[in-house]
Amino acid sequence: MKRLVSLIGLLILTGCKSHAPEPKPSTPARSYFTPDPNTAGVIRGTVRFRGRKPAVRVISMDAEEACQKLHPKPVQEPSLLTGAHGELANALVYVRSGLEGKTFAPPKETVVLDQRGCMFVPRVLALQTGQTLAVKNSDPVSHNIHPRPVNNHEWNHHQPPGAPDLLRRFARPEVVIPVKCNVHHWMRAYVAVLDHPYFHVTGPTGEFLLRNVPPGQYTLAVWHEILGEQTQTLTLPPHSEQPVNFVFETAPAPNRR
Repeated sequence: MKRLVSLIGLLILTGCKSHAPEPKPSTPARSYFTPDPNTAGVIRGTVRFRGRKPAVRVISMDAEEACQKLHPKPVQEPSLLTGAHGELANALVYVRSGLEGKTFAPPKETVVLDQRGCMFVPRVLALQTGQTLAVKNSDPVSHNIHPRPVNNHEWNHHQPPGAPDLLRRFARPEVVIPVKCNVHHWMRAYVAVLDHPYFHVTGPTGEFLLRNVPPGQYTLAVWHEILGEQTQTLTLPPHSEQPVNFVFETAPAPNRR
């Protein structure tokens, strides 16, 4: 009898052990590339437009009286903004190739796309994959933000006045994603998603600056919504500064989707 009880106990213990959950394998921490500050360099330059500018188009906001009241003066369509000497704003300058095999950590800072005066502000913005984009509505009217990516998930959201910011992230690089408002047809923006931190959207001076770039050979690109794209190749020696300038000389018809 004692032998039978011992055998039953052994079977119970064995059964319990056989059904115990196995420990999950640990996931290795992702390794991110960090440039060496002793060898990293700088790429800087200016983007200009020397061609004949198309006629300025005035945006009609007649369809939305509340939007029209936000502008005491007519609003010009901002697709081609230049300075006195052709300095080109809203041009995206970025490293197209030369960083293969390097993975960069997404920044913790949030990038903001505002809807203000029934316009997207800024017109062009850039962020890294995995970085947070916050979409605001600073207007007293409702908007409907609709990015139209090719390589990322498409989304389309209504955002009434006073609504919380829409927080979104893009998983894959894409240059560039057109954004529209389904309520106000004239509202347009462009979001560039890069898998590295080496990009810059030009302001009124047309200048750009890429800091902390590891030495190497690169293809540098500049994109503009109606002027298209140009590229230049360059070699950045260790701990150096490389000047690169871009000039657009023609203004083709806008290519929008």
